[in-house]
Amino acid sequence: MKKSLALIFFLFSTFVNAAGRPDVASNVVAYDGQQGVKVWTLRIGPKSENEALVQVEGVDNDWNLKIQKMKVEKTDQDTRYTTTVNGKKFVAMIINSRCCGELYLPNDPQNIDIVYSEELSKEGDAQAFLTNYINQKK
Repeated sequence: MKKSLALIFFLFSTFVNAAGRPDVASNVVAYDGQQGVKVWTLRIGPKSENEALVQVEGVDNDWNLKIQKMKVEKTDQDTRYTTTVNGKKFVAMIINSRCCGELYLPNDPQNIDIVYSEELSKEGDAQAFLTNYINQKK
């Protein structure tokens, strides 16, 4: 009887946790940058909300390994990832139609050139990325 109750509790808590998780894209999209910089992106929420999780890795900046939710703005020429820094809109990344672009970090005067990486993208796990973001917020 105790094992049955434990199993029911486990299944219920797993269902509740899964139900409370936001919808994300099935694939992570990743970019390689200069000097080993990596950028990981993942759509979060409905496509109509135009939001993504973004993680920058390999930079000497407060943003290193921090997962942030950003707005995604698509134009005819590029896709821009924006967030708020010091109360102002900050363009963190611009990706052009050729799948390359620039990464901008707060308090860093130089941009970092980045290019889409199929290899890195395949390494990404969308659900693990979401879990890391949720755990980071705790």
